[in-house]
Amino acid sequence: MRKKLRLSHVPTSILVLVGILLLLVACEPLAPDDQSQQVIVVTATPLPSPRPSATPPFVTALPTRVEATVTPTIATRPTVSLPPCEETEGRVLDATFTSTIMENDVPYRMYLPPCFFITGQRYPYVILLHGSTFDQTQWTDGLDVQTVMDEQLADPLNPLPPMVLIMPYGDWLMQENIFDEGASYENVILDELIPTVESQYCLWSDREGRAIGGISRGGFWSVSIAFRHQDLFSAVGGHSPVFDADLAPPLYDPLQLAETIPPTTQLRIYLDVTQSDVAEPNVTAVSNILRLNGVEHTYEISPTGDHDNEYWAGHVLDYLMFYGQDWPRNAAELPSCF
Repeated sequence: MRKKLRLSHVPTSILVLVGILLLLVACEPLAPDDQSQQVIVVTATPLPSPRPSATPPFVTALPTRVEATVTPTIATRPTVSLPPCEETEGRVLDATFTSTIMENDVPYRMYLPPCFFITGQRYPYVILLHGSTFDQTQWTDGLDVQTVMDEQLADPLNPLPPMVLIMPYGDWLMQENIFDEGASYENVILDELIPTVESQYCLWSDREGRAIGGISRGGFWSVSIAFRHQDLFSAVGGHSPVFDADLAPPLYDPLQLAETIPPTTQLRIYLDVTQSDVAEPNVTAVSNILRLNGVEHTYEISPTGDHDNEYWAGHVLDYLMFYGQDWPRNAAELPSCF
């Protein structure tokens, strides 16, 4: 006959151990907050799967970030003594450049960091392009970029370098799908805007000191231009960029150009978009192509936000930190104007 096991016959130590195990099994770890910004670091090692087409399948994982780890190529410069300067705020200036392509004078807005005209140093700069329903004031009036710059530069532990921001007006040509050689918006930026600002202001005028980025339609142009001219820019950003299929011929289409970027490129790349943005599938497609081809880049999908100034303003510091990542924090380490 089988004997029944009574609890009174079981040693007390064993009962305590069983109780602890039951408690551990019953308790689940705390679930992550679905609204928090999760960051996943992924290496840029090529995957064995087939190369994607121009429009890979929609990716639903949220959010993902591929961190760029390209070693900076900027050589350390000797620190020099700068003239005394007590300026604590930068300047926002409005100017124009003459465009023979657009057949008119094109306005642009500039942010100049404190002491720009006093130090005698060449400052790095970022060309920031606006969205299709905005103008050259979007970055300052809509995103308050000058306040972010001033506050960060005034902080002794600031993450931003002193840099110049160039914000041109796209006018009608930026909205048109015109890609004729010598007649596109790319030519306006490369052949008219850049030569103008680099000849009129003391700017760090080579690839290491030049970056470009844009919002929405401006994001399309910034990525297209930088992907086609990797030798001209150290970094490129596309913020909710519109990469619609058939928007541009293959030689200008970011969905096609992404296939041509080598893993050895020195161009740093940042893409971001919100989960609900209609532009998200094609931004993810570009990121997938880069990832599968082993190209290091940063891609961020935000679980909240829309295709609007509120979202971009909330990330403007992230954008500026990316552009200025490799630039000196001390103006005395910049190249001399002389």
